[in-house]
Amino acid sequence: MGESKRRRIRRSEAEWQRLINEQTDSGQTQAAFCAANGISVGSFQNWKRRLAAEVSSEPWLELGALAEHCPSGWDIELDLGDGLCLRLRRC
Repeated sequence: MGESKRRRIRRSEAEWQRLINEQTDSGQTQAAFCAANGISVGSFQNWKRRLAAEVSSEPWLELGALAEHCPSGWDIELDLGDGLCLRLRRC
């Protein structure tokens, strides 16, 4: 009976986001941060994925109409690596 049971703590989305931000700002690995704060690494990673998916599912902002009102033109192409390329054009 000397073994103590860990009490499960329920956190809100805002609390998980705060913890994720703290870990990012701390420079610690996820494992080190979780160990220091008594958090399960699996739960931390699950919430990080879940919250990132919510952000990435936000609607696109269509900028096509802006090009019609631009007399000068330019092209910018950024190679982001890993097969990703961002192209910006202005007419």
